[in-house]
Amino acid sequence: MGSTRNLQLVKSGTRELVIVAGSFAPDTANPPTDVRGDGFTVARSGAGLFVLTLDKVWPELESAVATVQLAVAADLDAQIGSVDLSAKTVEIRLLVAAVETDMAANANNRVNFVLALKNTSVS
Repeated sequence: MGSTRNLQLVKSGTRELVIVAGSFAPDTANPPTDVRGDGFTVARSGAGLFVLTLDKVWPELESAVATVQLAVAADLDAQIGSVDLSAKTVEIRLLVAAVETDMAANANNRVNFVLALKNTSVS
């Protein structure tokens, strides 16, 4: 994905807020495909578990949201897992009844996410 060197700040009450947003298409037990967005890479690390690796270390994560987009209705939820900003990683879990579960490959199945990161530790 692209570099974060030209990211634009978001007008917000929070100082130095930067949005890293994107999506990817899970491919059952294979690596994700059709990755969209800048400032991160994504890898499958287990059944229903994906790790976003950010392009840089951010001082603080203000908020994180992940959702699933499905071709047909299903009981599948996305959840933000472990976050380690010093290692530049954010986990996204896909869950059915609290069990990490792979999403079937389909042209209309995607995982979408938005991370609101602070570019400074100053409030």
